[in-house]
Parts: sequence; structure tokens; C-alpha cells
Amino acid sequence: MQTSAFTQASHATYRDPQAALAGSKSLASMLPTILTTGVITLVVTGVLRLLWAGMSNDFFSAWMEAWFTTWPIAFPIAYLSKPVIRKISQSLTSRPLAENTSLSLVNIESASDDATKSNRLKVQRSSYLHKYY
Repeated sequence: MQTSAFTQASHATYRDPQAALAGSKSLASMLPTILTTGVITLVVTGVLRLLWAGMSNDFFSAWMEAWFTTWPIAFPIAYLSKPVIRKISQSLTSRPLAENTSLSLVNIESASDDATKSNRLKVQRSSYLHKYY
């Protein structure tokens, strides 16, 4: 049975929807950036407008004018820089872990014993603690 290119493309999308969405230029891939930049520029322009000009009769119209001016600048910059920022943040957070980073009781006891021996200390055990443990 022969399948069409449309059927193959739709099945490829359903196999890994995250990968299909990540590379798409659809509204769904832009929506988080649209909302984030919209809210941030709305708040920043409102606060700065209030600080610079104070509350006046034309505050709301001046605020909306400032927001409609800054948001079209902020959105494309944020959307286009997203892949670069993602790579930078992944490189900063994906550091190789040391071989043995667990904090098990055995590791803690071993480190304590090593420190005690290397510093020539004597361990004094309390009979009260060992009665219950």
C-alpha cells in the first residue's frame, strides 16, 4: 500500500510533537514569546511612564503609545535570540558530574573515618546514642 506525502508528514508530526513544534514558525511556537514580551513591555512601559510623567489625564493613552512602540521591537529580538540563549543556558547548566556525588551513609562514614585518621584523632562514642541506634 502506497502512502501519500501528506500522510507521511502527518505521521512524522505525531511521532515527536515537541520536535515538530520546536522548528515550526507557527503561532503555537511563537505564543510563549508573544505573551512574555507583551506582559514585560506592558509593565515596564507603565512603570516608567508613571515615574517619568506621573499620573495625568493622558497617562493611559501615552502608556499605550509607549507599549505599542516597544513591543514590536522586543518581540522579534526575543524570538530570534531564543535559540542562541537556549544553547548558552544549556552549556552553562550541563556540566559533567563528579564520579561519586551521592551522599549515602556509607560515603559519609567513609569520609568521616578518613578525616579522623588523617588528622590523628580518636573517635569517642557516646553510650547514650548507641543505646538507641
